[in-house]
Amino acid sequence: MENVVLKGTQNGYEINISDTSNFDSDINEFKNLMEQLSSGKELGNTKQFSFDVFTGNRILTGAQKQELREIVSKYPQMSIRRFMADVVTTSEAYRIRDLNKVSVIGKTIRNGEEVMVKGDVLFCGAIHEGGKLLAGGNVYNLGYVKGIVHAGFPNDEEALVIGNLNDAQQVRIGEQFDIVSDNKDRMSENSRTVIYINDLHTIEYGNLDEIKNISPKFYNRIGGTE
Repeated sequence: MENVVLKGTQNGYEINISDTSNFDSDINEFKNLMEQLSSGKELGNTKQFSFDVFTGNRILTGAQKQELREIVSKYPQMSIRRFMADVVTTSEAYRIRDLNKVSVIGKTIRNGEEVMVKGDVLFCGAIHEGGKLLAGGNVYNLGYVKGIVHAGFPNDEEALVIGNLNDAQQVRIGEQFDIVSDNKDRMSENSRTVIYINDLHTIEYGNLDEIKNISPKFYNRIGGTE
């Protein structure tokens, strides 16, 4: 087999599919490899294993991925963890760009109004009771909030809400939410409150001074140092 190769990596097994060959011929090689693996010739006494599929500079279509999944499904002891490539589609590149930009919003969001932003938000306006601000990323609040703030919409639990949310109705992160009035004793009186999802997948309140421990990824992103 030249175009479909099994490799061992630090994260387990990986099957590399050539990005220059014909996919129909790759499918035949993939089937043969699955048959060999199921017989135990390649992996000794390993009974269960999963692997990544890496395709280099080729992006598989949804149909191609499904074809590979259907082949693997014939072998109950095997599973595909994920598909990886060195390139992304144009739409995915735009999505990543949008998620990593910060939008500045200074408007008033009134009762019954909903504002949705794809990435991070620096909010400098006002949210009336019953108004909603939904952000795909983090929310940095410098305004006045009496409504609902939702970071990590719809399901990103790594997002943060930073700022004074003492008068808000609710804070939501991903699929979790909290009634702010029930937790005022856990919040700072100023804009240094950090609201995040803890290891128990519930909303937690901290202080900006603790950001390194709360979210090492965010700390490094803003240029934090030891």
